[in-house]
Amino acid sequence: MSIATPVAEPDARAMWSADGTAGRLRDSNLTDTDRNFALAIHLSPFSYIVVGPLALIFPLILWLVRKDESVFSDDHGREAVNFGISFILWNIVLALTIVGIILLPVLWVVGFVNLIRGAMAAGRGEYFRYPVTIRFL
Repeated sequence: MSIATPVAEPDARAMWSADGTAGRLRDSNLTDTDRNFALAIHLSPFSYIVVGPLALIFPLILWLVRKDESVFSDDHGREAVNFGISFILWNIVLALTIVGIILLPVLWVVGFVNLIRGAMAAGRGEYFRYPVTIRFL
């Protein structure tokens, strides 16, 4: 009679790596155009400073232009548009409560930091997921 020994579960982070090392999923076959479009998608919401609420349109346009040509751009575009929609909804929800009004600056800092993190990941050829994002698309 043999006793089966449990097999250790693989580290979840290692499963997300294309080259066998721990970390985010990386696409080593990316072109510079794919990386640049993904980078632009994440940085385009900063146009809010100039055009205001229309800034959500820029990541949407960039995503729609490239989504059929590159899986990488499609993933980053979908993620950035979902984040933009979620960010607007979180602002509305927080603005409805007194505690939420106090937390609005925290939401903006988290949003700003994560836009930069997303752009950095895109520049390195990595896939990125925004926290507290509702996945609509």
